[in-house]
Amino acid sequence: MRVYGEKTMIPQFPNFKPLEIGQRAEIAEHLAATPRDICELGVGNLFIWQDFDRPQATIINDNVCVTINPPNEKPYFLEPFGARKLKETVDICLGHTGRISRASEVFVALLPEKVFKINPLRDHFDYIYGTKAMAELKGRQFDGKRNHVKKFRERHPDYEYLPLGNALKKEALELFEKWFVIREESRYFPKLAHTAQRGGLETAFKYYKELGLFGGALVVGGKLSGFTMGSAIRADLVSVHFAYGDPSLQGVSQTLFWEAFNKTYNDFKYADLEQDLGIPGLRKMKLSYQPLKLEKKYEITAA
Repeated sequence: MRVYGEKTMIPQFPNFKPLEIGQRAEIAEHLAATPRDICELGVGNLFIWQDFDRPQATIINDNVCVTINPPNEKPYFLEPFGARKLKETVDICLGHTGRISRASEVFVALLPEKVFKINPLRDHFDYIYGTKAMAELKGRQFDGKRNHVKKFRERHPDYEYLPLGNALKKEALELFEKWFVIREESRYFPKLAHTAQRGGLETAFKYYKELGLFGGALVVGGKLSGFTMGSAIRADLVSVHFAYGDPSLQGVSQTLFWEAFNKTYNDFKYADLEQDLGIPGLRKMKLSYQPLKLEKKYEITAA
């Protein structure tokens, strides 16, 4: 693990520097030393959402500490990337932003008991699945999903599932807009969410190779009708950042997932479909795939 000194690209607290793609290797090195199973602490997510989250990094007690500064909530620190002088580091973080948010259960367990207020964030719990189960869809609990896939394949026998890449960026963004338009009237999909997702997609395609992203594209009648994109959190865990399907095609989402877990994410043992943000339909869908566990996250404030 790197000991931070003169060569680091990240400044010492109280100075901060916006997180930039040039810091990717440095951030990845420190994350690998204290791995976590939550999507926020994957290299992909840290950089994909940079235009919306506006992350800034600093070094506190030789730990990398990142603030998130989104337009829709007050700034907060992510948990420190490191394990040095944790109580002192957390105290400094709380003194600066008042809270550490989206903290993993592993990190919370390292803190001294009854020193901080620690509250669960159910809307931000990650959904963890076995990729084999998602690929096979065995059992009565998946009868409906298998039927959707079967009917989709019958209606579109010539569809293709191809690797996703920058050549499909324009079509992918157009499909996202089509997907979003039927949801924009919902109070769960405000314009702010559109800004975040559109910006995240554009950044993901821009740094597709640099961030180690990969994905798949569902093509029906020569037209992009669904796509998904993810990146590795660790060697056996993939984080699925995006999954969009043409809302006019019945069964497209189930077929996209089925193909993706057979051909794109199949090298991983586990998959993180990330959080549901408290959106009822999204929660129902993610629960319907029978997650192995919910990866809990917490908010930490001063006692």
